[in-house]
Amino acid sequence: MYKCDFKWPGGAHIAVVFNMSWEVPEHAVGARPNSKYKRAMRPVYENALADTGGMQRLLDLWRRHDVKGSCYVDGLAVTLFPDLARAVHKQGFEFIVQGWTHEFLYDLTVEEQADDIRRTNEAVERVTGQRAYGFSSAGGHLTAETFGILAAQGFKYCCGLRNAEVPFIINIDGKKIVGQTSYAVSDTPAARQTLTPRECAEQWRDYFDALYDEGKRGYPKMLAYGSHPHHANAHRVRPLEDLVRYVKSHAKVWIATRGEIADWMLKNYPGHDLAAFYPEAVNSDRLYGLGLGLGGREALDKAASYRET
Repeated sequence: MYKCDFKWPGGAHIAVVFNMSWEVPEHAVGARPNSKYKRAMRPVYENALADTGGMQRLLDLWRRHDVKGSCYVDGLAVTLFPDLARAVHKQGFEFIVQGWTHEFLYDLTVEEQADDIRRTNEAVERVTGQRAYGFSSAGGHLTAETFGILAAQGFKYCCGLRNAEVPFIINIDGKKIVGQTSYAVSDTPAARQTLTPRECAEQWRDYFDALYDEGKRGYPKMLAYGSHPHHANAHRVRPLEDLVRYVKSHAKVWIATRGEIADWMLKNYPGHDLAAFYPEAVNSDRLYGLGLGLGGREALDKAASYRET
């Protein structure tokens, strides 16, 4: 397990975040370039469920179980559906910037990445009256410049990282950003029919049980569940509701937003970079070019080497 002393509020064994990912459909959804009609409508209608039932169903679930979590959002979604965005905000969910239309950062220049993030946050603030302090790129695809952009724009944390099950500090340009894992498990396998909704829920429960037991042994972790409004058909949400009941039935569980986790880290563990938990992270940064500020110039050059000049 990890090396340092680390605790959650109240000595919780695990921190659990319930996420929603409210996305504008990818531009390729339904695309049929070699057909008489260039778009097949079935997947388009399926994605439209997010705004005409899916989000409302998830909000009803969180309201009935008094759960406040984190909502990934695209700027265009907030702009097109401002009343729904305000309902999410009023219910206590924080917004996390994704992008304007769910574009992948690796398809953008550095300037376009910065503008995409800024525009989306401006839309969030314009509609809800409060800016977002968290970021997660579409698909969890970050670039060598992502952390610097976030630091310059005043973000507190970045999620979408999949290399640790603990939050950690990223030191960048004299500022501190909290790195957090993406949602480790989500409803996507059920939507793609690689698992049934019940099998998906069993996977969620097993993950919780494993990390909960590790926390009891003195190594508390965080676990984020991902739900998508465009996957929120009733038969997929019912197992999620059972999971919420299961998680809440356990003692020493901190159900938190990602922002609350970031604030906890910045206040109580401002020196805990990933190497404080795992010294191996220094060479991991050098090997993979993770851009975490641990491996020195070698790691930074490695991260930047993949960018086209």
